[in-house]
Amino acid sequence: MKALRNILVTALLTLGLYSTITYIACNKDRCHNVACLNGGVCDDGSCTCPSGIEGNRCQTASRDKFIGTYNGSDSCSVVGYRQYHIRFLKPPSGSLTQITMKGLLGTEGDSALCTMQSADSFIFNGNNNATSYRGSGIIRHDSLRMIYHVLSDTTNFDCKYSGIRY
Repeated sequence: MKALRNILVTALLTLGLYSTITYIACNKDRCHNVACLNGGVCDDGSCTCPSGIEGNRCQTASRDKFIGTYNGSDSCSVVGYRQYHIRFLKPPSGSLTQITMKGLLGTEGDSALCTMQSADSFIFNGNNNATSYRGSGIIRHDSLRMIYHVLSDTTNFDCKYSGIRY
């Protein structure tokens, strides 16, 4: 009888220990060994990145794929059609969510600071002397599209730019 009780107690303890180990093993913290970078947050083992950052660990600034020169043309309501190139550069500040745009309106001196809104879109503002501009753009598959508003002295006009990276 005593032997049967010892066997039963041992069996119950073994079953309890096995159940505890199984429960703990099945309910692991999936974010325990996940290191999200640049403000990313781990959720169930995957990183959710802030706007302007991408990659499986939020390791890449989305703006880096924008850097380069785009050849294209714009169509403006007042000025008409013009062909020119626009360059995107990393800003001197080193911000991961900003890029500098040069050559807007076909003038190398015209630049704007762009702020990433998502992995492929941005907004921008800039001015040069008596001209200011603001707008938005998208870059997908090396193709740039922008819509922007220009105030030059007392003249207001709207433009659309389309270009291809070269």
